[in-house]
Formats: sequence, C-alpha cells, structure tokens
Amino acid sequence: MKRRGMNKKGIEFSVGIIVLLIFSILIFSISVYLLFKWFGDVDTLSAEIDKQTRAEVMNSLRAGNKLVSIPFPVQVVKRGQPATFGVGVRNPATSREFSMQVSYSGASAPDGKPVSVDRQYVDSKWLGSFKEIGPFLLQKNEQKVMPVLIKADVNTALGVATQKGDYVFNVCVYDSSSVAPCSLDAYKTNVAAFYSAKIYQVVVRVS
Repeated sequence: MKRRGMNKKGIEFSVGIIVLLIFSILIFSISVYLLFKWFGDVDTLSAEIDKQTRAEVMNSLRAGNKLVSIPFPVQVVKRGQPATFGVGVRNPATSREFSMQVSYSGASAPDGKPVSVDRQYVDSKWLGSFKEIGPFLLQKNEQKVMPVLIKADVNTALGVATQKGDYVFNVCVYDSSSVAPCSLDAYKTNVAAFYSAKIYQVVVRVS
C-alpha cells in the first residue's frame, strides 16, 4: 500500500511538471508572437514614413529644379532619440559618384545662449557612421534621397547631460571632382569644392 501511494504521488508530480512545461512553452510562444508582431508593425510604420518623406524630397528637387534639397531641416526629438533627415541629390550632368559629410556646427539653448559640447563626443555618439556617407553613383538626370540619421544622445560630453535646445549640423555634398572639410571655414575658402556651391544645415531640436 505504501509503495502504491508513493507511485501515485510520483505520477501526480510528473503530471504537474508536464503541465507546467506546457504552460511555460505556451506563454513563451505567445510572447515571441507578440514581440515579432510589434516589431513588424514598427517596421511597416517606418517604411511608410520613409516612403512619404522620400516622395516629398523628390518633389522638392523637381519643383525647384534644385541640385540638393532638404525640405525638412528641423526635427524635434527627446534626449536619446534619433532624428532622420532626407537629403535629395540630383545629377543633371554625366554619370559620376557623389559623397556626403555631416559635421557639428553649434548649439544654443532655448533662451539663445550658446551650449558648449565635446565635438569628438558628438562625432562619435551623435553622428556615428553618418559622419561620412557614400560614395554613391548617380546616372545622368538621376536623383536620389540619402538618409542622414543624427541621434540626440543623452550626453554632449562624457558625464555631461544634453540640454534642451537647437543642435545645428552642417551637411555637405560633393561630386567626384573634389572633397573639402565640411565646415563653414572650408566653404568660405573654397566654394567650388561643394556641390551646388552651397553648404546646408539641419537642426536637431531637443525638447
């Protein structure tokens, strides 16, 4: 009788373990499904936003007969969030390669006072791989929208929190003939080195 009771307890214990395992697997499967579904929705939303922005940048190039266009140069974000800018480039001449550079220009608080930052930190944490873009090929009469992502890092220097305000970045486009540093000083010295003879700026507004 004692052995039979022990066997019964053992069977009940085994069944309990099996039920627990099945329940755990079910919960895990549902979690994975919801996770992939959520990320899928986010990807779809991003694709729709990118498509809309791309179309508006293309329209801006065509309507203004411009060589370079950034129709939305100001993006408002919170600390730690990325700001994405669409830069349209048009090539009316023969097929050639283009490239882009992005550099920090300056920052100001909402009251207009300048904000000091560590430029090397901003280059690394804010710009990352988007400091230099390309080269990319454009055929004759082809136009393309290049994304520029700038992350409003939580800091502007090691241990220095990012303040609210406007953070301005230079955007420089070059054709295959020449490349110069992406700065206002370099632009003033050699305007011809910059495609369309202009230097452009975008603003990451941290709120």
